[in-house]
Amino acid sequence: MEQLRERVRILTREREAAKWILESAVDSLSFSVIVDDSFSSEILLAQAAQKLRSFIRLDALVFFLFSSDGLDCFPAFCDPQECLSFFEQEMTPLVDDGTFAWAVGRNKPVVITARPSEDKDTERRILLHSIMTSNRSIGMFMGLMGEDEAAVLDVSFAFFTVLLSSMASILQNAELYATIQGLNRELQGKIERLEESERNLADAMKAKEIFLANVSHEVRTPLNGIVGMTTLLEETPLDARQRELLGVLKDESGALLRLINDLLDFSKMEAGKLVFEDIPFDLYELWASVRDSFFPRAVAKKISFRMLLDESIPRFVSGDSLRIRQILGNLVGNAVKFTPSGAVTVSGTCRESNGERLLFEVRVKDTGIGIPSGKKEMLFQPFVQGDASMTRQFGGTGLGLAISKRIVDGMGGTIAFESREGEGSLFTFIVPLRPALIPGPTISDPRQKEECGGAYAAASVLVVEDNPTNRTVAVALLNLLGLQHIETAENEREAIEKLSADRYGIIFMDIQMPLLDGFQALGIIRDPSSPVLDHETPVVAMTANVLPGERERSLAAGMSDYIAKPILPAELRRIVRRFLCEEEAESTYSAQDSVRSEGAFSSVHSGKTIFRPKVLLDRMGGDRDLCEQTIALFIEDSLKLLEKIAIAVQSGDADESRRMIHALRGASANVEAVDITLLSDTTEQAAARGDLEEAARALPELRNARDEFIRAVHALDSFISNGGE
Repeated sequence: MEQLRERVRILTREREAAKWILESAVDSLSFSVIVDDSFSSEILLAQAAQKLRSFIRLDALVFFLFSSDGLDCFPAFCDPQECLSFFEQEMTPLVDDGTFAWAVGRNKPVVITARPSEDKDTERRILLHSIMTSNRSIGMFMGLMGEDEAAVLDVSFAFFTVLLSSMASILQNAELYATIQGLNRELQGKIERLEESERNLADAMKAKEIFLANVSHEVRTPLNGIVGMTTLLEETPLDARQRELLGVLKDESGALLRLINDLLDFSKMEAGKLVFEDIPFDLYELWASVRDSFFPRAVAKKISFRMLLDESIPRFVSGDSLRIRQILGNLVGNAVKFTPSGAVTVSGTCRESNGERLLFEVRVKDTGIGIPSGKKEMLFQPFVQGDASMTRQFGGTGLGLAISKRIVDGMGGTIAFESREGEGSLFTFIVPLRPALIPGPTISDPRQKEECGGAYAAASVLVVEDNPTNRTVAVALLNLLGLQHIETAENEREAIEKLSADRYGIIFMDIQMPLLDGFQALGIIRDPSSPVLDHETPVVAMTANVLPGERERSLAAGMSDYIAKPILPAELRRIVRRFLCEEEAESTYSAQDSVRSEGAFSSVHSGKTIFRPKVLLDRMGGDRDLCEQTIALFIEDSLKLLEKIAIAVQSGDADESRRMIHALRGASANVEAVDITLLSDTTEQAAARGDLEEAARALPELRNARDEFIRAVHALDSFISNGGE
């Protein structure tokens, strides 16, 4: 009976011990650590040591962790610290005899006898246990036991294993976190270096653009004089020899101008700033113009030259006539240039048509020198010609075909060729066009030239140009158009004085001048408080800078039109007739005028006037195409301006912010975007005061106003298409 009672007492103690262990395990199996930048492995190991001692009484303990390559280990935590030398001495023979490696692989508690001690007679026991995750071992635990292992319950050893595995997982996660953070820092460093490289590239591209602008200006200024004087000289009596020499001069100056234009076009393409128009034009007239341009060259070389256009193609189509002319000019020009004898035949056909879209196919066939088979793959690369000797024999830069391909690709078309060296070549390109309605008579119609001439002959014109040669050319070309009342000013200040004393029908304003630039002068002319008599006089920008975006910048700044130097008579005639042959009852508008309800589009939410299409259409002289072009340009440029404003405001650059907001205000007024204009006005004033916080708060309103303007334009497309009726 006594033995039974003893057995019951033992079982009771074991039950109480197991209950205590389970209660301790609930609190011990979790760690109060977070794996982040503040994580400390020493804190984790200290917590683990405390929790392990709640299962088994340990007089001392140590955690050895392996290096990342697994070839070495180091003591990461020891308690008490003075026992570290004891554990290191105990570990050495265990490593030597393989016990240490055997225990690492078991992931179970292993109890061994410590080496005998000289100052202690009792036998000491050491508990070994690997620190292991589900996929690898990261260390070894060693503990000097303070109790007989026979008294330790199996459940205590089980929880011991679980606790060490949990700790190992946290250590592994911390190791992965540190690795990820290191990779993130490395990636961030690479991103910063990449951003720095992009900034350097942007600076280099900007420097290249400025250089090209300066070179363009310096080359075009004297070239303007040469082309202009050649045109004027043609109008004087000449003998046969003089006319022959003048023809050579005209051809060579034209070739130089084409070279400059090719280089600048290529610069636009490299910058991704080549913009395509979609405007109705007379395809038959364009075809005849190209034919008339190259026919004399073919006759001079005594080669047969034919350009045949299929009559099934609609006469009036919509697309980018300037770029189509450029492609034709490059391909036909090359065919004539590289054909010493034989024939050049150009055919235009309608490849496909569905009523809303047609594919215009052009085939340019010659019997010229052909292209070597080894050069065919490189032919559409810039600055490449079929043979290096061609440059010496025929001239050229090798840009024509590269430009043509990029234009065709940009228009959504295709270009290809076939060629045999010594036999000739066949170039084919296909571009999409849209059939267009036959327009009514325009002021450029030859039948109207005489009627229009009498209407504007008495108009006064002011030419503002500091270069004497350019001034002379401009005046002489205007005289040839029948304009007799022409005055000049050498700088903007002199121009303001003249405009304050008299009224003019049109102003031609050079952009780069020594005192004020053309845009500053325009601001004075448009300022109602300035002494200028007529603040709405059309002002046409004249510039030799024809780099990407120059025309857009001029129009966005409020210029009425734009003409590049050297001034071409046809382009000058277009501008003069546009402004001086229109009806005099042309509406004017200032951003601060009261808003008229007629033809205005208002927001249903705020009641604000968003867009005044009738005023815009009236101000554009009823030119619907010009309205559509101007609006499309504003929608594109306003987004870029808002992005630049946001960057300038965020960087704290008040001057740049004010300048960009001012540009947005001028551009929005130009398209009658009333709400954007008024918002820009108040935002510009805030930036001028240096209050960039207010400017930042206005940015969402400006973006919303732009979105409402776009919606208004889409809603009123039919209004503009019907001429405002």
